[in-house]
Amino acid sequence: MQSDGGRSGFKTKSSALRWAKRTVSAAGFTGKMVEKRTRDATFKRVEKSPLLKTTEKNPRRPPGVAIVDAAPADKSSTIDDELVGGNDEPLETYEPTWTVENYMRLLRESLMKECKSHLNDSCRDAVAQSMTSTSELEKDAVAELVKRATNAIQAKKIFSIHGYYPIIAEELKKRGWVEKRNPNFKPLNYEYLFTTLTLTNSRSTCNVKSPPSLTSTTVESLIIENIENSYLWLIIKDISPNFIFTTNRYDINCNKINDVTIFSQLNNLSFCSKVELAGTVKAISKNVSIKFPRTYNISDTRTMDFFIKDYRFTALLGSLKNILMSKNSQKTMFSENGTIPYEMIDFIEQRCWEFVHAYQTEEESDMLWFTTILEDCWNKFMVWYYEIIEELSTIRVCNTFQINDIYERFDGLERKIKTFCPQFFIDGDTNLWIVKPSNRCSGIGITLERRLNNILKTIKEPNKLNKTYIIQKYIEKPLLIFNVKVDLRQYVLVTNTYPMQIWMYKEGYVRFCSKKFTVQDLCEEVHLSNVRVQSINRKYRVHGVPEECMWDFAQFKEYLKSIEKGDKWHTSIYPTICETISTILIKSFKQNIGKTFAFQLFGADFILTEHFEPWLIEINSNPGLNPTTSIIARIATMLLKDIIKVTVDFPLNSNAETGLFENIYSDTLVKHCNAEKNITKEYYYYQSPKKTKQLNKQSHKGIEQNKKKIAR
Repeated sequence: MQSDGGRSGFKTKSSALRWAKRTVSAAGFTGKMVEKRTRDATFKRVEKSPLLKTTEKNPRRPPGVAIVDAAPADKSSTIDDELVGGNDEPLETYEPTWTVENYMRLLRESLMKECKSHLNDSCRDAVAQSMTSTSELEKDAVAELVKRATNAIQAKKIFSIHGYYPIIAEELKKRGWVEKRNPNFKPLNYEYLFTTLTLTNSRSTCNVKSPPSLTSTTVESLIIENIENSYLWLIIKDISPNFIFTTNRYDINCNKINDVTIFSQLNNLSFCSKVELAGTVKAISKNVSIKFPRTYNISDTRTMDFFIKDYRFTALLGSLKNILMSKNSQKTMFSENGTIPYEMIDFIEQRCWEFVHAYQTEEESDMLWFTTILEDCWNKFMVWYYEIIEELSTIRVCNTFQINDIYERFDGLERKIKTFCPQFFIDGDTNLWIVKPSNRCSGIGITLERRLNNILKTIKEPNKLNKTYIIQKYIEKPLLIFNVKVDLRQYVLVTNTYPMQIWMYKEGYVRFCSKKFTVQDLCEEVHLSNVRVQSINRKYRVHGVPEECMWDFAQFKEYLKSIEKGDKWHTSIYPTICETISTILIKSFKQNIGKTFAFQLFGADFILTEHFEPWLIEINSNPGLNPTTSIIARIATMLLKDIIKVTVDFPLNSNAETGLFENIYSDTLVKHCNAEKNITKEYYYYQSPKKTKQLNKQSHKGIEQNKKKIAR
């Protein structure tokens, strides 16, 4: 959207504005409906306001922000006044400082102007009638529109957008494209939006799908643009678009799209649901290193059995860790009057050595605890485990010699187990699991549970029978900033231009939880960083956490420098993110992924551990770009502009700018990743044994002999 008449078919800006003023007056567009001068309108004389003074906290201005006026609006004047006269001289302006308050206000004002340009039907009818008048000015305007449409058809530059993505439309129009937009179908419910914006606070943008354009403009110029689009629709409505942008492939009949149309959706996305991603990673992990927490799709009895075995074994290792941690801490694990018998120590040691022997010799049949024979023993152990974790109970040991002997034996046992458990570190020691509905997003329906009976109760509640769930091991040792948990959103673009190319975006954001992290408190504001959750709780955030519970990557890198970890981003975090995403995408897209010129944006969420290792949590198809925070709004604006650079400019010119997108994979280029890297056998606790041995009198004797061999 542009404020001048340069591409509207009018000879000058003044003539376009006079024409809009005349049609507005003809429609009875009263002063109440006409937009008053807003703070983002350009003025001939602007004086600086204290509101926009430079601050040391954030001196940067986000890309695309309009020039704003800091002075109060003149209540006695309206935009009608500035339409009088034909002075097209440049206006004296200056650039404001970006603050969260200013930026969110600009977004709201831009949306309000759009609402006002669509709400008055009589104004629109009057403008449409003036387009068919016999005056020389209108004839010239019509001729210019016809010429523009004809040129676009010949150059194959007709585009269509399904949904509200004004940045995409603006960027394509700058490149000479013409939008095919049915005037009867508006991208937003403007009446509802206008009412909501009027009633809500200054921070809300009413959850529109993407940020509005902040190009300086007026209501009248928006009206002109709407009418031009309506007239262009009459010319090109039967023309197939050459570029289609949508975030919902079901809005489009894909069978009617030809192979040369640029289309924003791919096929065969076997990694974008929580269930399918778990299956994809499981298949890949046999040969490739993927940092992804163990995940179970609870869809049948067999999978549930695998999960229960994993749950019990993780509790076993948690007990081992708790005992070893007590050696160098004030935590008491042993006492003469302990309520837990020494039998627990024997059980932990026996099961752990069985595990080590089975996976060191690759004889899984020796894993006797995979059978139901020890069911009663496991149930008894779990009771003891809960007493240690939740009630701080102690194990009954008579003397110091016994305690030191336990520490020595368990220390060697832990070193052995680590070599077969790549997720040993992230498991923590409290056996915490996260239960997620497989078809929901934004943290809806997620619960954290430690007790097995609570997990089973959650997934079997009568009112949730129609839902499917996944159970995922919770990362108990995340990176903490200001004592709260954080995660990362990384954007990635896949283009199917034969060969497939993967583009990583160099900007994203870090989401903060608002409450101090602890594995003892399972409330969502401690563990879920989703914007939906934290937007409610951020007013009570921990000291130091940013106002919107969010940083962009630039701020995060500055933080890393401040703690003398500045090299971690370039040497560890970013390369691992690229490697993880590339590996999954390459393996998933072995078959045709869509039309020849199809592309799609994805959003990958990562958790960082204490050692700055990124672990993938999920990959979202068509990630939300709602401007719910100023950081998302700024990044989404840049992102959408750069998508056009990659999908429209780059195929025509390999030297074209691609913005912040980095090409990390194509047929001749591989960056930051090695998709075929072999590693030590990945151990998934749900692997079933090859055979099942019956427990017999000789079994324990054999285990003891193997323990001695391994110890040597």
